[in-house]
Amino acid sequence: MLDSTWTMLLARFLPALAGGPGLHRAALIAASRGRWGEADRLFERAAAAYRRDLRVEALACLRAHQLMAGLRCGARCDADGALALEVERRLARLGRIASPEPPFETVEARQLLARWSAAASGGRARAA
Repeated sequence: MLDSTWTMLLARFLPALAGGPGLHRAALIAASRGRWGEADRLFERAAAAYRRDLRVEALACLRAHQLMAGLRCGARCDADGALALEVERRLARLGRIASPEPPFETVEARQLLARWSAAASGGRARAA
């Protein structure tokens, strides 16, 4: 809890010091708390930092997280399942990725893909 509080404060008030990974983690924290607007802003700041630092794989993970979070929070409409399929495509291209749920441990992307696919096929675009 303390770690997430410091991460959020740093991302909010000193985003340049947080860097891409700190902003990305803060976005995951905000998304897990259901604060989509804040999460999306933090995802975009982290993406800019990753682009600046040429961190292509980190940017790919961030975009997968951002799309997953938008679907899970209900901020993005996916009536035909196309966005859920795009999440699956993105996860299939990755090796390892942070879980979108606290404590955000690093997992094999294929494990997260399996959980996402099972949840999406059950009619819910939610990762376990």
